Amino acid sequence: MKKFLAAGLAVLLMINSTEAIAMENSKAVKVVQTAGRDRLGDFAPEFARYNDDILFGEVWSRNNILSLHDRSIITICALVGSGILDSSLKYHIQTAKKNGVTRDEMVEIVTQLGFYAGWPKAWAVFPMAKEVYGGDAAEIIEREPEPYPQDAGRKNLGDFAPEFARYNDDILFGEVWSRNNILSLHDRSLVTISTLVGAGIFTDALKHHLTAAKNNGITREEMVEMLTQLAFYAGWPKAWAVFPIAKEVYGL
Repeated sequence: MKKFLAAGLAVLLMINSTEAIAMENSKAVKVVQTAGRDRLGDFAPEFARYNDDILFGEVWSRNNILSLHDRSIITICALVGSGILDSSLKYHIQTAKKNGVTRDEMVEIVTQLGFYAGWPKAWAVFPMAKEVYGGDAAEIIEREPEPYPQDAGRKNLGDFAPEFARYNDDILFGEVWSRNNILSLHDRSLVTISTLVGAGIFTDALKHHLTAAKNNGITREEMVEMLTQLAFYAGWPKAWAVFPIAKEVYGL
């Protein structure tokens, strides 16, 4: 019994030590931003404060919960979903590159945006992305993709719209979502949800993708941070509309 208790204690100490190391390695990096005060400090000082001290000083700085890499993806997709294709989008594409979003990931993000935000919006984003990433070479992807099977198209629309059903099942999921060796399923869920929320789509499709996000490894804490960030970039009412659905999906 003593040996059993000693072994159990050793395992517990090992687990606690591992958790401590993980916490140590996931310390937040403070994001410093002055654009608000630089550009609007005299004209709109409170907005400038919210921008610099709250959005960046607090929200973006909780990157130990949701990484800067993932926050960049969320922001870009929320902007595109909302139809914002101006210089602020280019700024966030530049920031995404600094935050570790690779050229190949960006190409996959914009390709997926074509399906969820519309082809014209994807076409509008690609020139900015090409300018930001320049001639960066493609990555060498060593990991094999895993098929992401889908039959909802044929089940629901196979008789009524067979070609749409084929594009949904075989192209969007059978090809785009299945290139998960380039952009992970976790990050593809970020793309999809951020785009839908940006576009103001709160139908059953959103609940389906929130459930898929949970299955694809997005934790409750990440989801909460994602929706908090979307409140700033897509609008407070949209975030409020999503939270009840997210609470239901995550069992809270």
